[in-house]
Amino acid sequence: MNARAAALLTNPHPCSHIVYPYTDEGLVGQAVCLYTSAGIQQGESVVLVMTAAHCESITLRLVTEGFNVERLQKSGRLVCVLAEELLSQFMVDGMPDKELFHLAVGRMITRARAATGNGSAGLVRVFGEMVSLLWNANLGATISLEDMWNEIIEMHRVPLMCTYALNGRDDIHQALHALHSHSL
Repeated sequence: MNARAAALLTNPHPCSHIVYPYTDEGLVGQAVCLYTSAGIQQGESVVLVMTAAHCESITLRLVTEGFNVERLQKSGRLVCVLAEELLSQFMVDGMPDKELFHLAVGRMITRARAATGNGSAGLVRVFGEMVSLLWNANLGATISLEDMWNEIIEMHRVPLMCTYALNGRDDIHQALHALHSHSL
């Protein structure tokens, strides 16, 4: 990881939307762990929306770095949500429903913000890989979901990092890149 990427993941702008298309599980794990641990160290809450396998590997990395993951989760400062389960809360006929999405994600962010102990000034950063689960099967739904994330980013003033597993492809669709403020 280069210095620019590390700086962006350590101190993202409150409304940044970072995309990381990847082929290497180890490197993406390192990036997500840096993003998460930096937020926790800075007193922020972190919401991780990921597959069960990735949630397990990231929490294990955090434990290895000396974080008390169980305590952070109980306090609400570290929230792990299964991407598949969250998707099922707002997908309707193969497309994300804007109202249901805003309700589900907005609630998570509000609770995580309260857990910082700083009230409405509490900072929250979000990581998500729901788009990675969608994009191979339904590009239109993925673009719609990225648009909704941009609304959440502005409304709640949170940075979002999302990843796309390339699975043999060279890169993600240009329309997806265009919906992000930064690309790693």
